[in-house]
Amino acid sequence: MLVLSRRENESIVIYPKDLPENMTVAELFARGKIEIEVLGIQGGQVRLGFGAPKELAIFRTELEII
Repeated sequence: MLVLSRRENESIVIYPKDLPENMTVAELFARGKIEIEVLGIQGGQVRLGFGAPKELAIFRTELEII
């Protein structure tokens, strides 16, 4: 499980690695479920846990490389 913290107005991007950009949502989820769990909230920060198939990339938007 990948654990990331986010503050207000920060975001996370989830997309397939080395797969077509025109992939449908049905095709994406056919590879397995994506689970997002709220692990905790403290002040203005939320800790999120991500469980997803290894074919998916999960990035903080400030580190996103496309």
